[in-house]
Amino acid sequence: MVETMVVTTSRIDTTLRTAGMRRTLPPVVRHVLNTIWYQMILLTTLSVVLGCNSSAHDGSYVLTKKERAICSSMQIDTSLIKDIRDYNANEIEPFHYSLAKKVTKDTLIEIDPIHLNGLVIQEKNSRSYELVFALKNRFMRKGYTIFLLENNFNSGNSPDYVGVLPTTDKFTVLKHIGTDGVNWDISNDSLLKIIKRFDDRYSLELIGASGEWCEFIIHKEPNDWMEFAKDVYNVCPDVVEQGAGSIEALANEYKMTRRLYLWWD
Repeated sequence: MVETMVVTTSRIDTTLRTAGMRRTLPPVVRHVLNTIWYQMILLTTLSVVLGCNSSAHDGSYVLTKKERAICSSMQIDTSLIKDIRDYNANEIEPFHYSLAKKVTKDTLIEIDPIHLNGLVIQEKNSRSYELVFALKNRFMRKGYTIFLLENNFNSGNSPDYVGVLPTTDKFTVLKHIGTDGVNWDISNDSLLKIIKRFDDRYSLELIGASGEWCEFIIHKEPNDWMEFAKDVYNVCPDVVEQGAGSIEALANEYKMTRRLYLWWD
């Protein structure tokens, strides 16, 4: 009998199987640990790892026939491929994303995938944020947004997925992805209103979005981080109840990382 498992990727947490049992580590906890680690090594890794790779093509990369076909069909600027190749050698695909995936034997099947004009790139978990940070300003100037689409937290050595869409508007990205908090009766339209309110106050820059989570750089710091954390908790209880553990801890996390992370289980 063929064994089938459905993995809900939008929940952020990935399933670990040990001795035939399944256990999950709360995704927000994973995110916090990931963020702390990332903040500590970003400057050195970005300059050493990505800096060394940047000389690989020196702007002279020639697109493959498949890459040219993808850019033509997706109406994507071919220079983006060259930019990506400065830092990443993995296969580039037309944009696709699924809220859930079905694993049958060794085959991964997306369930009701979203297809958009854009790109998807696989990257190691240790470098996915770095890829986004290395290219986000360059892509923004060209009219595109690059963002973390799927964070697998290195579970089973699964790669992360980085998305690229032809817009500089964070709300358009969230609308196309369909980000929501449906389990908390937060529709996509409601979520956009929530993000708009936070954006007006704190000047947010999108760096990650998926089915039930989104992440932003906070460019305008709150006057009171505790009040900010309380405001976030009111619309997204899971970041405390399944993550930071307390509003005080959440406030400290936001103050340290300058990143707003929202996730609805």
